[in-house]
Amino acid sequence: MTAKRRAKNPITDEEFVVQSVINETVDSARLATLRTLDAISNPVTQSEIIRNADITRQAASNHLAVLQNHGFIRSQKARIKLTAGGIALLDVLESCLQILSIKELAFLTRSDHPVAILREFKGEPYRIAELHAAMGGTPSQSTIRRILGDLQNYGWIEESNREKQITALGRQVLEAYNELSLSVQQLIEKAPWLQRLPLEDATFPIQELSDAKLVVSDPARPASVLSAALTLYDWDTSQFRGLCSIYNPVLFHTYRAAYRLFDYSIDSEMIFDWPTFAKITKATETRYILDSLDFSDYEVYALDYPHTLGIGIYDNRRVAVGAYNESGDGNHIAMIVSSNDKLVEWGIDLYESYRADATPATETDIGRL
Repeated sequence: MTAKRRAKNPITDEEFVVQSVINETVDSARLATLRTLDAISNPVTQSEIIRNADITRQAASNHLAVLQNHGFIRSQKARIKLTAGGIALLDVLESCLQILSIKELAFLTRSDHPVAILREFKGEPYRIAELHAAMGGTPSQSTIRRILGDLQNYGWIEESNREKQITALGRQVLEAYNELSLSVQQLIEKAPWLQRLPLEDATFPIQELSDAKLVVSDPARPASVLSAALTLYDWDTSQFRGLCSIYNPVLFHTYRAAYRLFDYSIDSEMIFDWPTFAKITKATETRYILDSLDFSDYEVYALDYPHTLGIGIYDNRRVAVGAYNESGDGNHIAMIVSSNDKLVEWGIDLYESYRADATPATETDIGRL
């Protein structure tokens, strides 16, 4: 039997069976809770969720606790909202539910056997005794017979010459479930990053996150993300593009030395959010970032608003995207690093969207700072 897909949440260090996470979401009022949070969009109270999702206070408390434990919601001052992970979870669930109903998805995930049996049929048709043997004698033939009846009623398998075989719909259902399962695994495993990622930037290809390395700073490892960022450069890098929303002179000086930014050689451009840009212009120790603008291969831009996002693009080969808590103080940063083509493309598109919003440093009214 195929091993169960598992996911370990870095926030709690707890391991989950992905199939159970899916079932507990669709086989209860948890999905209604997610839909309510999405529909209202603004942070809401538990009472508003109870009223709009039509669930009991006890059920709401349970579902909200689990969703927060997975990193799908966050609560602040008794008001609750979806994280980027929660929005992505709802999106992948709704996409799967375009192929099969809530009832069907609940049946498929309520025990280990329906998915395992359906997967066995991908390779070849079986009679019941042959299927029982192929699955190593588990479950029993009577259980297999009962599940086969349900699978046939749903139209996912059919009988031909006394053998059962998967239908085109069954293959479609299995593909949809596999995509959902992989997505939920990644949403749990990348929870610290997704908790902090701005909601408007949650446009990443979810399944490709399996190729991304997660780095998280915390009180025990406050410099872990910074250290990881400083190891990303290699001497083959000819172009660097970055968005920075944290004022960190140590980071700037290290990049200046290691990446040859702000001075010479490497083709580079940087976008700073407004608070960071303002501090750079006022501080003597970082003024060199702007004093180097006469170099032809170096550009600086400023957003006219504060942000909580960082992006680093190394040629078109690698991307790093960091996010931190909404207060904007840069504590407890989470970052993903990847050379996956689709994630790199997403990172570049994300960077370019901010580049389009930014103003060249030479055109800003630096004097008003």
